[in-house]
Amino acid sequence: MRGGAAVTYESRPAAAEDRDRWREFVADHPAATVFHTWEWHQAVGDAFGYEPAFRVVTERGEDEPVGVVPGFAIPGIGGRTVVNPFCEYGFPLLGEGVDTVAVLRDLANGLGRLGARIVKDAGWTGVSGYNPAGYGAVRTGEVIRLDTDRAFDAVRERSFSGEARRCVRSAVESGVTVRPATVTEYYPLYLATMRRLGSPQFPEDFFVDLAGELGDDLAVFVVEHDGDAIGGILMLDFDDTRMIWSNASREDAWEYHPNYRLYAAAIEDACATGIDVVDFGRSRPGTGVHGFKRQFGGTASPLSSFVTPPHRANRASLEGYGRAAAIAERLSPVVTNPVVGPQLKRFIHE
Repeated sequence: MRGGAAVTYESRPAAAEDRDRWREFVADHPAATVFHTWEWHQAVGDAFGYEPAFRVVTERGEDEPVGVVPGFAIPGIGGRTVVNPFCEYGFPLLGEGVDTVAVLRDLANGLGRLGARIVKDAGWTGVSGYNPAGYGAVRTGEVIRLDTDRAFDAVRERSFSGEARRCVRSAVESGVTVRPATVTEYYPLYLATMRRLGSPQFPEDFFVDLAGELGDDLAVFVVEHDGDAIGGILMLDFDDTRMIWSNASREDAWEYHPNYRLYAAAIEDACATGIDVVDFGRSRPGTGVHGFKRQFGGTASPLSSFVTPPHRANRASLEGYGRAAAIAERLSPVVTNPVVGPQLKRFIHE
């Protein structure tokens, strides 16, 4: 309330002149992620040509931001969908005391007859109000976040499972080494993994653009055995949090435990460089990937996509991807074709 009247909010498209204020707001917000940054928006927009739909929230009639909301308008067969693509998080960042329900209702406006908005959120963020604002919900998996504000030895001994410690030790004893690398060195490992899985790939230009935008906040490690690259990991840092965003390895080298070596190296580096949290990214409970991540410890938090209007919640469902995985490997030469793959990725936006 201000002077006896309730504060109301409005949002508008972010423009180029909002860049500095957007960056300042994100930098000061305790829940911000790399996926809220102006740099993420630039790289995604440049690589995929989506219509920008990130918005600045203000009190009605005012100019100073009290919130920012990431996203792009992505065309689809059933209509356009506003979403922050290719990532786990797209929730609004709002200032202290801002009415979340009022902002979420405002964001539901102007979507068009067939439009929808998907807001990606997690249990750890503390954002609430989706239900009273009229959003439907779809559970999309979990993230596991590991505290790394302590010595690596303590993390390894107290958080890693016995199996994880054994596999990391075996990798080291087998001569698996870790070194920093570039996105261009990582990309062939990534592409080979996508082909094995039958999953559409990002174009290499997107990785290059992302590295150019984020600079030192994007890091790549590659593991080698007998001089051959057998795995890699791509990490995005923001403030005190590291996101493990992409991981790839050669199936014919799994006996050397490259993924264990990579995760341990990413965590050890975080402990040594002032990163307080390592976020392992989305996975689905009950899958092998989720079981692998759990071996490094940390706290699981549910991931959900909140959708308005609620009857279009199926647009946020990932169930179709799981069913498609059963036949994807047979279609891999088509799905990961250098022309077809990136176009499919643009359409799927996950």
